[in-house]
Amino acid sequence: MGEVLEEVRIWNTPVIGAYLLWRFTKGYASTHPSGDAPVALLHFVAVAILTSQQLSAPVSNMRADLPSYLRSFEDSKSSDTLLSIHERTKARLAYTLRAIDIAVAQGLLFWDTETAQLYPKSELKKPSRGNALKSVHEQTGKKAEILGNWFGRQDLASIANYLKIVF
Repeated sequence: MGEVLEEVRIWNTPVIGAYLLWRFTKGYASTHPSGDAPVALLHFVAVAILTSQQLSAPVSNMRADLPSYLRSFEDSKSSDTLLSIHERTKARLAYTLRAIDIAVAQGLLFWDTETAQLYPKSELKKPSRGNALKSVHEQTGKKAEILGNWFGRQDLASIANYLKIVF
């Protein structure tokens, strides 16, 4: 029951989604071979993964890359969970758009309208006392950055193939 409540809490808070997308984008750009930013499509996939406890649980520094992430589902015999990413991406379309809007409005992300890429603001000002993120959001932000690192090492077609999604 707690898992569902946590998903609903994140689902209803696109501000958290904006923060997660900023961390995801930052992680992607830090590992991409040319330092490029992700195309906006990948933000929709990232939200689908990061807003699910089942899908985000294996995202950790204990795994080296996206193929290792996929093997975690095969090892636990829960490969069916991976097949839900495409449907979750479609279901969270409006949430992701709101989160991107907030991130752009707050200066966390910047659009390159010619390439449909979202670039991250390099660093944020340290929050004032009492305004720091809750530890649960900081942990989810770390997962978002790790996921961005994994995606940054792959091309778009490989990511779609690994996660069985259609763009």
